Amino acid sequence: MFEEEVLRALDYVARGVSVRIVGGPGSGKSTVLQSIAAGLEKAGFTVYSLSGSRLLNETPFAGIGALGLEGRGQEDGPLGVANVLAEQLAQRGARVIVVDDIDELDRESAAVIDIVQGRTQRPLVVTMDDPPLYSGGSVFTPARWPEITLRLSPLHYDQVNKLLAQTLGSPPDVDLTTAVLMKSGGNPRLAVRIAQSAELSKQLVLHEGQWSMSGHTLWNEYIQSTVQALLHGLSADEWKGLHTLSVVGARPLESLRQIVEAGVLDRLEMRGLVALTEDSNGAMWVSVSPHIVVDHFRDPQVRSSLRGLADRMSREIDSHDRPMKSSSPELLAELIRDLRSEARGGTAATQHFQEQLRELEESQFSAWESEKTMSNAAAFLKFYWGGPIDPSRIEQVFSETEPVGADSADHFFFAMTRALWAIVSGGETSVATGILKAIGQAHPDWKAEAQAFALYLEASFDRMPVNLDETLDRLRSRHPESGVLPVIRGILELYRFDAQAALRALDSAGGFDLAAGMEPFVRGLALHIAGHGDEAVIFSLSQRAAARRRLDQFGFVASSYVAVLAMTQQGLSKEADCVMTGVFALGRPGFLVSFLHDAMLRIAGLRTLAGPGKNAASLGIQARKNVADIGPLPGTGKAVYELVTRKYADPSDFDEKAADLLEQQLDRGYITEAVYASLFMLSLYPGHKILETTQRLLQENGVSTHAQFLAIAGAIRDRDHQRLKILLDQYEADSDLPAITRLLEGVVKGHLLKRHRGLAKSFHQIISTFEDRFPPEGAQLTLNTGGHSQGLTPREREIAILAGSQRTPEIAALLGISPRTVENHISRALAKTGTTTRQSLYEHARNSQPDGG
Repeated sequence: MFEEEVLRALDYVARGVSVRIVGGPGSGKSTVLQSIAAGLEKAGFTVYSLSGSRLLNETPFAGIGALGLEGRGQEDGPLGVANVLAEQLAQRGARVIVVDDIDELDRESAAVIDIVQGRTQRPLVVTMDDPPLYSGGSVFTPARWPEITLRLSPLHYDQVNKLLAQTLGSPPDVDLTTAVLMKSGGNPRLAVRIAQSAELSKQLVLHEGQWSMSGHTLWNEYIQSTVQALLHGLSADEWKGLHTLSVVGARPLESLRQIVEAGVLDRLEMRGLVALTEDSNGAMWVSVSPHIVVDHFRDPQVRSSLRGLADRMSREIDSHDRPMKSSSPELLAELIRDLRSEARGGTAATQHFQEQLRELEESQFSAWESEKTMSNAAAFLKFYWGGPIDPSRIEQVFSETEPVGADSADHFFFAMTRALWAIVSGGETSVATGILKAIGQAHPDWKAEAQAFALYLEASFDRMPVNLDETLDRLRSRHPESGVLPVIRGILELYRFDAQAALRALDSAGGFDLAAGMEPFVRGLALHIAGHGDEAVIFSLSQRAAARRRLDQFGFVASSYVAVLAMTQQGLSKEADCVMTGVFALGRPGFLVSFLHDAMLRIAGLRTLAGPGKNAASLGIQARKNVADIGPLPGTGKAVYELVTRKYADPSDFDEKAADLLEQQLDRGYITEAVYASLFMLSLYPGHKILETTQRLLQENGVSTHAQFLAIAGAIRDRDHQRLKILLDQYEADSDLPAITRLLEGVVKGHLLKRHRGLAKSFHQIISTFEDRFPPEGAQLTLNTGGHSQGLTPREREIAILAGSQRTPEIAALLGISPRTVENHISRALAKTGTTTRQSLYEHARNSQPDGG
């Protein structure tokens, strides 16, 4: 989980710098320290390891006893013991002192460590909480030179996802990862305990190799003791204040001053139990963190002792309108800083956003329940264009809304949403277009918009309609202020890779009353496809922030998708990860943006596979599987992801399949997806068919901006080393730099796997100068090749079949072997088959013929 922090610490210690690892209870600091100690020992260090204990911090020399000094020097006090230890540390060789929970170390042991480190100047690596240094309760002296502090941040979405897969034995789905992330606040220990307790209490179900929640809560009797330990040591005022905050939910700081003292809030924040979040107006909001604490206080057994508290607080706290602000940042640098600040803020801001969305849904549904008019239904259904859909509620609204006397615009929006729901819930496109045809007949003034939306659905979920231009040109809108026709024309132009036509369509609109949510998405995507990279990033991030302020999850997800595409092409991959993390933490969204959500999961999944843990479950497997292979926009179809993540004995097989896929995309009329897919797949393998198809595709669409990339790919395909060297030396950085870097890395890896060490060395010499000019950022995704997959042994096959539905302990008990042996068999089977998850291993073993061995 903290590989980067461990590597940084090892680097500092190697340079003689002491390291202080800071984090709250359950933050993972002890695990990080163990990894650092193991890394130091592997590097040849002699490690002197000890730890503090709250129960032993008043027992003299309790901590130092772990070093096996056998009482030597204790008769002379700390100075005597320090003399003995300093003599050992002064010997030749690399040596380091490692102390876990140094703020809980007894005074005598802390004094010995302080004296010895000062004398010998050996590096000291320690873990500690934040509060004790400022509370005066710690005996540790922080003044040490040179020293670096590593503060462990809360886990992000992808880290929690990986941790849950390790804990449960199979990967979780989107909703489970989101729920655990929010409830734990990104605390590793809490995330593990929440998952384990939920499994014990039967709140999780394993279906088709993925864990999901069986209900809507993760609170259970097993998690109570964990939360109680988290709250251990709170004063009566702190306990009361935390209970108050748990009942009222997130509130502006000013509205809480009359019922929770500022000093109490400060102490709770210091304990890591309260989070402060600044909204777009600069107002500070206070909420309980981690959110599992709220569940504890809302448990009926806890609340029974203070039944009247909620009523008293509701009377005392003034109502406070949610602050809204329409201004947006002006510069890319400022937007990137805001994005990084959002990522560092942990889950508090996301939790606040989630709670506001839930309140908005409840208020709009309540308004519809009290008066089931078409106007109230349209207002509620607008939320579901982006927010998570409750199937029972949406069906109820569709069946019980009173249509009499309604405005025709509300009728049309109601019908649009019903058509979308018909497709999203598994119906045929013809059913959806039938709904639109009926509304066009019932309300002739909206017939053009209904026909346009039917074209949009046909294009998005089937293929681009024939005679599209003629059909669109014939449509005459009686409601130009709605913006429906220009927006639909704009997005259809994007499907066929004509960004300028899309922008002209938007600029011709007389307004965007009904299409206000779609217009920023189409405009941002058009800017990106047109090659205006910086402008696309600035626009999409600004729209993303604005959507968050107005509680528009549709706009938030849609703009995030555009930002991810634009930032990835600009080389801002880490910032793109921050954008996706913010989306994933909200859970699966509704309607059309669910396809964009899937696309981002696949993009993040491919980035995961580029890292060191290739056998870990990537986020890509959380994307829905019951969607079309071919989609109209990058990543919205599943075929590219599935093609890239397979293992290939011969790269020419990938070349063949990739070219076939591109032809299928073109046959459906999805030129934009074909262009992006061709460039991406070419960066993985410059096969003859992929390169020829890409060149033809770009030429037919008048694209000349990828000339350098195509030339380099051609030189690699032809194994023309001399031309490749000239091209790399003359290369001027452009948007294809990440693709070229990926291509070069894949070529070297491919030759090494084929044992063509001479070719690999030759290529490496050619690209070394290029890498000096353009250092690669992190690991690169490469095609999974390396010869035919090895056959599984009968035992490996047996375990692989069981791994599809059972956890490691269950398999071990069933077969009468140890869990470690089961894991070893699974690891070897994953490596042999090239699969990355237990479910894909199960499918491989089930579908392949048994080996003779």
